[in-house]
Amino acid sequence: MKHQQAVYLQEMGITRWQVRKPGLFGNFREKEAVDLSRYSLLVLSSEAEFSNPLMSKILKAFKFAVDDVYNCSMAEFEDLQGPLPEYIWSTIGPINQPFGHKLLTSPPLSQLENNPKEKKALWEQFCAFN
Repeated sequence: MKHQQAVYLQEMGITRWQVRKPGLFGNFREKEAVDLSRYSLLVLSSEAEFSNPLMSKILKAFKFAVDDVYNCSMAEFEDLQGPLPEYIWSTIGPINQPFGHKLLTSPPLSQLENNPKEKKALWEQFCAFN
């Protein structure tokens, strides 16, 4: 279920089903819920991209501390519940923008590294929100 659908259900008072006995399912891993309210930015990217040195430079330019940023994959994003941070940045591709959030999109960092035009476009997106 996509995050936006889960939010709609939550607003209507309908909770998502949860497995009560995960031990009955051999390969089922219950994920701990992530409290995204303490983060300022949600980054949708691979782990390798998030570890790229360019990522820390961009976060520094945007004035986000690394501790204020949560990184996840598209699959994990679709399973997230609860309120999202104010800023969402996707390097994976377009997402269904949750209402009321500032969405930034860019190509993967490997493409962004050597492309000043794309870097400028990302910077302009960010500046448009401030």
